[in-house]
Amino acid sequence: MTTSKRILAAVSAIGVAATLASCQLPGGSGANGEGASASASKSAQAGGGGHGAAIESHPTTVDSKPGTVSLNSVSGAGTTITVMFSVTNNDKKNDMWIYDSFSDGDDSVLQPSGKASPGGSTNNADGLTLIEPSSSSIYRVSYDSQGGCLCSSVLTEYIKPGQTIALQATFTGVPAEAKNVTITIPNGGTFSNVAVTR
Repeated sequence: MTTSKRILAAVSAIGVAATLASCQLPGGSGANGEGASASASKSAQAGGGGHGAAIESHPTTVDSKPGTVSLNSVSGAGTTITVMFSVTNNDKKNDMWIYDSFSDGDDSVLQPSGKASPGGSTNNADGLTLIEPSSSSIYRVSYDSQGGCLCSSVLTEYIKPGQTIALQATFTGVPAEAKNVTITIPNGGTFSNVAVTR
């Protein structure tokens, strides 16, 4: 299965998920209550192709290698927003290891009670944040009811020189009327006032 098909399958699965655990931090404050689990998006893991045109790109360094992080799309359906982004290895000779480069660094796993327990992973893309300007709320990447991150997970591939891979992260509970948002990507910087495609 190609990466674009895997990503489309993951996005489709996200759209029909019955129970989503969104970690919203109103006004930019609150507990960091999310963790990492590879169970939700092995189908949305790293892979080549399918990343589309960039809305905006930022030069960066990942794994001590020169790279580029690009925001490719921000699409919304109801109160769910999915962010597609990509990373390119600009090093001419060496592979780039992205394992935990886009993680929030927390390996705890959300439980149904709202508490978190250790045992997850940091090799995912759960470190992105979304700011919805009308409410000034900061949203964290969402998790399903089993504690699975609705984001690219199991990031254990090396990116070859010149290669670009596509990644994704999904946010829930965002106001359905949100037209523009600000996205922050670890090691990629801030992408301000990005239009949401609906």
